[in-house]
Amino acid sequence: MKRYTWVLLFFLASSTLAGAPQTQDRDQRARSYFGDEVLQDQDGVGRQFYSELLKDRVVLINFVFTQCRDACPLMTQRLRTVRQHLGDSFAKPVYFLSLSVDPEHDRPQQLKAFAQKQQADEPGWRFLTAEPATMHTVLKRLGQIQNQPEDHSTLLIAGNPAKGHWLKIRPDTPVEAIVAKLQGLIEGQ
Repeated sequence: MKRYTWVLLFFLASSTLAGAPQTQDRDQRARSYFGDEVLQDQDGVGRQFYSELLKDRVVLINFVFTQCRDACPLMTQRLRTVRQHLGDSFAKPVYFLSLSVDPEHDRPQQLKAFAQKQQADEPGWRFLTAEPATMHTVLKRLGQIQNQPEDHSTLLIAGNPAKGHWLKIRPDTPVEAIVAKLQGLIEGQ
């Protein structure tokens, strides 16, 4: 396993251990680990990764590229179903973040078209990209660097940064189980 994957696993595991730092320390550690790079969403709006997209939310992160013809559209449709099951919890405080693993080709316009085609272009669901070097940094922190976009992981990462609770969710997890995991993160369980 590559070093950056171990670092992410350590961060995810240590965030939930007994004796974890108080909220302010946890916030500083999370900001330091995840970074606050500016990513562009599907509307072309710059968003700071930690301050605007992670902090004070429960997030579900997945990885996509707009030229994908199989896994990415299927996973996006699956997440639409999760979103429907969340009902009023969606975007209050749950956010979905779909990060591009192909920033060379995925600009906001391509992400917007992909989101619209998948009927996922709605408040609370941001499709994000950045300049390749910036995206590389963000993806590396999440353990998602691959040589080719089609080699990316379909693993989901869900978390509540304020509580320091993070989960990895297999993509074949039943929708109801994903919803239950997200609701547990909302409730701080």
